[in-house]
Amino acid sequence: MNRLALILLAAAALAGCGDLGIGNGSGSLAVSPVLDSVFVGDRTGAHQVIYVDAQGTVQPSGPVTWASSDTTLALVNANGVVTGVRRGAALITATAQGLTGGGLVVVSDTLDITLQMDTVYVLPGDTLTVPVVVLKRNPVPPAKVWFSAPANAEFSIDSASGRITAVAVGGPDRYIAHANALADTGAVYVMSLTDTTGGKMFFSVGGTVISHVGAPAGAVNYVATGGHLAFQLQAVYNPTGNTSQIVQITLPDSLTAADSNTAFTIDSLNPNEDRPGVGGSAAVCSPPRAWALWEAQSRRIFAYSRPGGALGITRIITIPNGQAVSGRFRYIAQRTDPSLQGDPLGALLITGSFVVPLVRSTTVCR
Repeated sequence: MNRLALILLAAAALAGCGDLGIGNGSGSLAVSPVLDSVFVGDRTGAHQVIYVDAQGTVQPSGPVTWASSDTTLALVNANGVVTGVRRGAALITATAQGLTGGGLVVVSDTLDITLQMDTVYVLPGDTLTVPVVVLKRNPVPPAKVWFSAPANAEFSIDSASGRITAVAVGGPDRYIAHANALADTGAVYVMSLTDTTGGKMFFSVGGTVISHVGAPAGAVNYVATGGHLAFQLQAVYNPTGNTSQIVQITLPDSLTAADSNTAFTIDSLNPNEDRPGVGGSAAVCSPPRAWALWEAQSRRIFAYSRPGGALGITRIITIPNGQAVSGRFRYIAQRTDPSLQGDPLGALLITGSFVVPLVRSTTVCR
């Protein structure tokens, strides 16, 4: 299993990168590229630094000192060239003019398989195909990919496609994704809610932030401006009492039992549309379109959805005092940091699965 606890390497890095050297009256220092990748044993090109003085003018940086946050994963030389040592992700920092900037380098094995859903939440009777990414240094011939699971009473998995079929409540049970002789292991929970509490979501973040966490979650059909019902799915990862991460998906219309086995397109949202208003955010109180958000409040990182995402509803069933809904989602969210806003390297891939209660709120917006 890849990572079930919070890992925000780039939040420490790029929140740092957004904060380091900025706002102190001395200018700023940035590393380019801010996100890079390399196979074990290979070397990247030389990373560059961009120094902007206190007046906002690009200037020569002068001498630069390079460092790696974990030399067991990645080494960096005096020219900013990174060598991959072991699978993982490391922060590469540059220090010059009394300022520090950082970039994230992801190191992959020469054959590497990554589960985009370490943990899968499903209702009995649900089906879900687990997404995987396979990287191969030499793409010819391609890696042979297949799936397996130890004998269990909770689910089965199709060996060729990775399609999970949930049978009975239980878990966690392992599923295994194979690429040639390599394997990575995930977990499946088959859930059954007995009331409108206890919902769960597992989500992964990839790009200039790396995170894989499970969190309490819920869904609500709520009264939007104008009196019609809108829908929101939300998970809050809060392990220490301080909100760390939030996934939020909003639809302009309510979700009903007729929406079982339906995919909703997640569109883009400009951060300016999510402005505060009477009773809440304008984009929540009067959703202009289906949109999504990921944020790490403790790191002050915010990312809004871009076009092309999808929220898939597997089933909606009746439970005591309400309903339960299961499904999965995948969308690209663009970071709003000034240094990454509009930059393709500020795009984060958000994927996840969920089983949550669905309730109706009579509160106008929220």
